[in-house]
Amino acid sequence: MNAIGWQVGAVLFGLAILIIAIYIAKTLNSATKTIDRVNKIIDYNEKNISEIIDNAAEITSDVRSILDIVEKITGFFKVLRVFKK
Repeated sequence: MNAIGWQVGAVLFGLAILIIAIYIAKTLNSATKTIDRVNKIIDYNEKNISEIIDNAAEITSDVRSILDIVEKITGFFKVLRVFKK
């Protein structure tokens, strides 16, 4: 009776490992398909992504130049206020 219990436990443990292995395989297969789809989307939109990044750099430099002009104007008005007093 004791040997049979041990054998049943080993079989149940083996089945549990088999079920976990199948679940992991399905999960990895799904992840692989998802990564393939994402790679296709990135390849398809690579030109658009590059243009967006280039435009973001241009916008940043334009905003910096506008802020520099605003700083000069506000500095000029601060100087005028000093002369009014």
